Amino acid sequence: MPHEPEEIVNGVITRHERGLSQRDIARELGITRKRVRGILKRIGKQRAQGHSALPAAPQKRASTLDAHADFITAQLALYPDITAVRLHEELGKKGFTGGYTIVKEHLRTVRPRPKRAPVERFETAPGEQGQQDWSPYTVPFTITGPVKVRGFSFVLGYSRRQYIHFCEREDLLTLIRQHIAAGERFGGLPRTVLYDNQKAVVLRWEAGRPLYNPRFLAFASHYGFRPHALPPRRPELKGKVERPFQYVEGNCLNARSFSDLAQLNAHAEEWMNTTSDRHKHDTTGERPIDRFAHEAGALVPLPTHPYDTAEVGYRVVALDGLVTWEQTPYSVPLCHVLELIVVRATEQEIVLYGKDLTEIARHERAPRGHRVPVVTPAHRPDKKPRQDLDALLLRMGELGEAAALFAAGLCKQQRYRGSHLAQTLALVERYDADDLVRALERAVRYRAFDAQVVVRLLETSAKPRPLPDTCEDKARKRLDEAHKALLVRPRALDAYAAVLCADNAEKPLPQDPDNLVIEQRGDAHAAGSGGACPRALDDSEDE
Repeated sequence: MPHEPEEIVNGVITRHERGLSQRDIARELGITRKRVRGILKRIGKQRAQGHSALPAAPQKRASTLDAHADFITAQLALYPDITAVRLHEELGKKGFTGGYTIVKEHLRTVRPRPKRAPVERFETAPGEQGQQDWSPYTVPFTITGPVKVRGFSFVLGYSRRQYIHFCEREDLLTLIRQHIAAGERFGGLPRTVLYDNQKAVVLRWEAGRPLYNPRFLAFASHYGFRPHALPPRRPELKGKVERPFQYVEGNCLNARSFSDLAQLNAHAEEWMNTTSDRHKHDTTGERPIDRFAHEAGALVPLPTHPYDTAEVGYRVVALDGLVTWEQTPYSVPLCHVLELIVVRATEQEIVLYGKDLTEIARHERAPRGHRVPVVTPAHRPDKKPRQDLDALLLRMGELGEAAALFAAGLCKQQRYRGSHLAQTLALVERYDADDLVRALERAVRYRAFDAQVVVRLLETSAKPRPLPDTCEDKARKRLDEAHKALLVRPRALDAYAAVLCADNAEKPLPQDPDNLVIEQRGDAHAAGSGGACPRALDDSEDE
């Protein structure tokens, strides 16, 4: 049975769970009812009997050639290069009535494949070539137990000097960062580096030629070397980096225990300097550190400024003044609560920028898995500032005229106005600022000064969107686009409050054409219809 696309399988299962008939499922997905029945039967059997990640073992069926197995073996022993056509002729003389195709397929399975010619090793000139590869290891750390790590290895082709480092990931950013570290260890990089077909380097092969990852090519251009991808399934072509992995396993890792990844990498750095660099290499007969003296001057010099490998993402500051990056909260000054900010994450630190891309906080990056908030004491004053409500009102005014009118009406009708304002501003994290402004305009039109009303309006009229994360240099442009709605010059709130005082008593509440049900407290409605001007805001009433 051919493998069904997972999109089709998921579509059939989910529609079946919603109660659709097989006929309706087939019509919606554009497939036959027979395929629908087959998918439902297969998935139902899998759910009832269990699922295994291993492929199903092939079931060998009886063949008409089984009766002639001894004769075929004898013919192959006498004539190892016999063709399928000649074997079919000889089998016909023995009474075989089957076709030629079955003989050809059987011959492919029983005839031993020719061995691949051995690869001839050759030496390269100093600084001409390097080789890189990954190797997975499961290390039983004494603190966390067994953890799977990825060993990064970079070997200089002439001197055989090696750089190793153990990482949690094997992605593009990690690959680039480890290349930079290897270049700093060697004082430069070779002109050509050999790679296998890892996705971070090679996107795919077309017409027998590799299509390189443009982001990795940009990094290679910055450092002045040329990546060279080897054909698939030919690891022996870069044996200078494959062989040292056995040396790492047998000497660096063997019969040692480590508490965590940091201790493992500290040991690896010491091992490179004291053991790997100074042992006598089996092939060259010299120590790598001695041969490196002839290679160091031939390496491509490092650039003055290293390649920027920082991750950039957008976050909304929570009400507690914390921004989360990789499940670790980091503090910012409380005056930036509910602002959309930029996070720049390097290997060592987290830098936070305001909407105008000025730095507002900087923290040492916590280790992966750290959940305790990283807080700078200066970001947390001893007393709660009395300007919290004013700051929220100012932030609403930055969104434009409709937001300022909504804030003024909300402060007049709601008792816990600070909570409503904060909840409204936090919607920027899930919705576009333009959609939020349109929802506020509609809420003002129908005198619906309630955060929950704005939430319902957005749920019915706008599409949620996640904040983008990027590792590219276009972060500034994307941030400017996200803040287009915040460029409106705010007006004084007193002007909008005066307008509300003058017209709220005379204007009846209109009917919402979309049948939006707005529930308001009786006392709030009475206060809004009384025509009295709102009194001065008292911070003590804010929750």
